[in-house]
Amino acid sequence: MSRGSWLCTVGLAAAILAAGCGRPAIPGRQFTGPPAITSSQTPAESPLPEKPWFEEGPSDARVRLVAFFPIDKEHEPLMNLMRGFAKQYPGKVYVRYIDYRTPEGARAYSNAQMMARGVLINSKQEFTIDAKPYPYEVDFTQDMGRYWTAEELTTVVAQEVRAAYGEGKTGGG
Repeated sequence: MSRGSWLCTVGLAAAILAAGCGRPAIPGRQFTGPPAITSSQTPAESPLPEKPWFEEGPSDARVRLVAFFPIDKEHEPLMNLMRGFAKQYPGKVYVRYIDYRTPEGARAYSNAQMMARGVLINSKQEFTIDAKPYPYEVDFTQDMGRYWTAEELTTVVAQEVRAAYGEGKTGGG
């Protein structure tokens, strides 16, 4: 290495050290604004329910739906939809709706190995909807209306009832 190359390398190293490699002068002080509040940190706007869950339908039904969402006014459309499945398919669908914000609900949420709120149908969240001409995948994770629709849930429940009880036997008793 020639003397010129050596001096150039030393000069470049000194310049990098003087600049501090782009790090702030005081570590941990690079973010000066208030911390952002994520959806998992937002305070609950509704009170916790007296009972942490509700159940509809026979517990030995072959189609089992378990929903992990708050029991509150905001989620009333989903609660009514879930209750409706037990009425639409009497004896064939069991529904359990659990408020995961309660201690009992949090334990059930953890035992189900949930990563985000959602609906389990026979312990699964991902399904293929047999739409014609192109079937598609749906995942019942997160909120209804934003990530999946009531129509998609209704379609999958009907598919699961047909699979469990036989073709053409989806309604009534």
